[in-house]
Order: sequence, then structure tokens, then C-alpha cells
Amino acid sequence: MKLIILTSLLGVLTQVGYSQTVTERDFKPIFDRYGVDGCFVLYNQAENEYTRYQSNLCDTGYLPASTFKIPHTLIALEEGFVKDTNQVFKWDGHEWPNTDWNHDQTLKSAIQYSCIWVYIGFAAQLGIETYQDYMDSFSYGNRNLAGPPTRFWLAGSFRISANQQIEFLRKFYHNELPGISRPSINVVKDLIIIEQTDTYKLSGKTGGGKLTETSTIMWLVGYLERDNTPYFYAMNFKTDDFGKTRQARYDITHAILKELKLME
Repeated sequence: MKLIILTSLLGVLTQVGYSQTVTERDFKPIFDRYGVDGCFVLYNQAENEYTRYQSNLCDTGYLPASTFKIPHTLIALEEGFVKDTNQVFKWDGHEWPNTDWNHDQTLKSAIQYSCIWVYIGFAAQLGIETYQDYMDSFSYGNRNLAGPPTRFWLAGSFRISANQQIEFLRKFYHNELPGISRPSINVVKDLIIIEQTDTYKLSGKTGGGKLTETSTIMWLVGYLERDNTPYFYAMNFKTDDFGKTRQARYDITHAILKELKLME
């Protein structure tokens, strides 16, 4: 794919004492394969370099949806509501449209299947004030939790942009989240591994949140580790067909990371 540099070192930005590079890339053909429009941002820590597609959209906030399971799980662990990854959460018999949710869950399966009722249960027990304190300390998104108190990450005023996802993920990865212990961080890091080879490890979490009756925001956020270097990424797009495009979250991200020669 032809590299189109719209912004390549437009200016030298001073951040923590060293220069930062911002490069715009054209990944439109990859998104077009799936008939969706969205954005992508990657942060290369070793080079202090941001690579973005559609920078304006990277600054646009959307519901975090199930990408919030990363901080949500940290909070549940830190507050002692979850003791370990083997703890069983009993299914109450309510039939959900996702059949993978219709049985007892552990923390691992709840992350794997993005099981909503487990996290609704956490929110009901922990209370909105607890989450507000953590969101303020994390500087997570717009920190506005107005909405259903047990589903505020799925409906209401809560918003986070792709760029803000990157900032949170960097703090998460480097154990820099206030009030969160290293053991809790390490548990969640293990839970969100997507794939691992001899040359790289890809970690992340999907999300899908209703914006309107016909529009859904789709996410995949996380980081790739290669040659002892982390690369933080966030991708989102809008769709009117969740089922048809759910796999596209992985496919688009994989294709971009391959285009950047970070994956084979």
C-alpha cells in the first residue's frame, strides 16, 4: 500500500524532554474492504512516534463499551470483589442472545466472551461512586459516568477517544495507574492476550456499543510487544451491522499491523 504522509514531523513537539513524531498514514483501503469508516492510532514507544489514520476521528469520543473491561477488571480485583481468576460467578438462568454467556463464568471466560452480566454484577456491588473515583484518578476518557449506574460504559454520557485509549493503555502497561497494584495489572495483562508467536505477542480487548438504534461503534484496543518494545494501538469504526462486522475489528487491526511490518 502506498504511503501517504499527510503529516510527517509537522513540528517537533517537546514532551518529557525529547522530540515526538506524528505521521499520518492512509489505511482507507483496509477499512473499505469491510465497508466501514473509522480511525487507527499506534504509538511506538521506542521512537516516541504516533502513526494515525484520520486524526480527527482519533480525537472523537465514543462509548468505551467492552474495552472498559480492562479498567473494570482492574477495579474489581483491587476492590477485592474478585479473588482470583478461578472464582466462579453463577449464572442466574436468564437467557442472553449470546449463548456463551448462558452458563457460569470465571474472570477468564468473562473477558474471553465479553460477558456483560458478570460486569453488571460488579457495578451493582461496587457502586458508581467507586468507579468515579477510579476514572478521575486514571483520567480515563471524559470521566462522565452519567447514565445507567450498572451499565454506564454501554449507555449514557461516558466517552473515550482512540487517542485517550492509548494514553490509558500506556499507564496500564507501565503500572502507572493510581491505586492499582502490580499483581492486579499482571492478572489483566494475562487475561487480554489475543495471540502469541515466537516474534510477537498481541494483547487487546474488543468493544461494541450502540450509538443510535441503527449505529454501533466497534473497537479493538491494546498493544503489541515485539523485540522488547511495546506498540500501543486503538482502532474503531461505525457500523449498522454488528454481526457482519464483528470479525472486522480483528481483521482490520491485523491488516494494519502487517502493513506496518509489526506482524507477519
